[in-house]
Order: sequence, then structure tokens, then C-alpha cells
Amino acid sequence: MALDLAISAGPWLYPLVALAGAMVLAIGRAALVINQLDSGSSRLAPPHHAVLAWGVLSVVVGLLGTVIGLGRLAAGVRTSGGDRAELEQMMALMLDGMHVVMSPLAIGLSLLTISLVAWLALDFMVSRKLR
Repeated sequence: MALDLAISAGPWLYPLVALAGAMVLAIGRAALVINQLDSGSSRLAPPHHAVLAWGVLSVVVGLLGTVIGLGRLAAGVRTSGGDRAELEQMMALMLDGMHVVMSPLAIGLSLLTISLVAWLALDFMVSRKLR
């Protein structure tokens, strides 16, 4: 199922994979920085906020893919038309198209969820380290 979702994302999969990689790197960097914290370094900027920023950016890219995909789908439907058999074929095409259109949004929201969970875990690590 996850592979079908990834394949149906089409070209929007590439920036989403890049964002996922950046998010993994930000999580790793934040974990390393948090591990080196001591009580005197509480004035530093929280190292884990970048994780949340990458998650939010993933949703924005997913939404952009969805909006562009919906526009392309609507343009394709507008140009087609005809008798009943063609309309039924068009509806089947619409259902397949909606699956493709919603995939970037689903992947973006999944990345946001992962970043939120990681951010909360890293925030917990920061608060425990600075006690």
C-alpha cells in the first residue's frame, strides 16, 4: 500500500523524499546537540525546532502537488465529453486521478506527523537534559 501511494505521487515524490531526508538529518543533528547539552547551555536556541519546520514544509509541498494535480485533472475533464460510455470511462479516470492527486498530500501529512512526534520526543529530551 505504501509503495502504491509513493508511485502514485508521481513527480511530487522527489521533493517529498528530499524533505524527508532533510528531516531525518535535522532529527539526527538535534539528537546529537541535545545529547551534548548541559545545564549551562540553556540559553542556546532549541536545536529541535528545525524538525518541525521540515514537517510543515512537507505539508506545503504536498498541498501544492494536490492543487496542481486537481487543476490538471479538471482541465482534462473539461476537454473530454461525449456519450454515456465515454462519461463512464471519464468517471473511472477521475477516480484514478483523484488517487494520484491526493497522494502528495497524504505523504506530506505523514511527514508532518513524523516530525511532530520527533519534535515532541526531542523536546522531552531537552527538558530532561536541562533539569
